Amino acid sequence: MKGKKDMVIDNVKTRNFPFEVIDGEEHYPLHSAAVIESITGQIPDEVKPSVTIDYDQIPEAYFKRMKLELGIRSVDPKQASHFEQRLLETLDQEGAFTK
Repeated sequence: MKGKKDMVIDNVKTRNFPFEVIDGEEHYPLHSAAVIESITGQIPDEVKPSVTIDYDQIPEAYFKRMKLELGIRSVDPKQASHFEQRLLETLDQEGAFTK
């Protein structure tokens, strides 16, 4: 299940922060937290308690710029599958799956 919730990140109230429930536990996208922290890092500490960031209102251009700065890129599923297969073959050759 995916959803959004209000949170406090770096002492700043954040609305509509995305999360996903996997096996009963909430998981948060790391790049989303990095985007919020890049914003909160520019807010003076004494002002942070009076500020609220609405995640849904952050411009897409800002997300794109942050992804470039952080080196985050989309994954090609075919390429990921290929690398996964190579990893499994290497682990098998090294004896990781022997009983």
